[in-house]
Amino acid sequence: MEQLLKEIKLLSEKEPKTLEQMALKLSEEVGETSQAVLSYLKASGSEYKHLGIEDVKEECIDVILVALAMFYKLSENEKELHELIGKKMDKWESKIS
Repeated sequence: MEQLLKEIKLLSEKEPKTLEQMALKLSEEVGETSQAVLSYLKASGSEYKHLGIEDVKEECIDVILVALAMFYKLSENEKELHELIGKKMDKWESKIS
């Protein structure tokens, strides 16, 4: 996982989009994930796209990549990334326990 994060960090350094543009891109990717889920579940008006579970997974990865690239635009501190992930996971766990 660490190697993947390093590669994502390197790619994000080459990303020419501004923070605002990346935020819009993230919203776009979340929308595409939603569309894939609706199609996969054959929701009314969405089944014509014929998207499956693999499409949903790929769109989830797009969301993760853009979100990480945004984080790296704001901070190159790996320790901070790990600390924030841990903090948010603790909060999530407390809500579902």
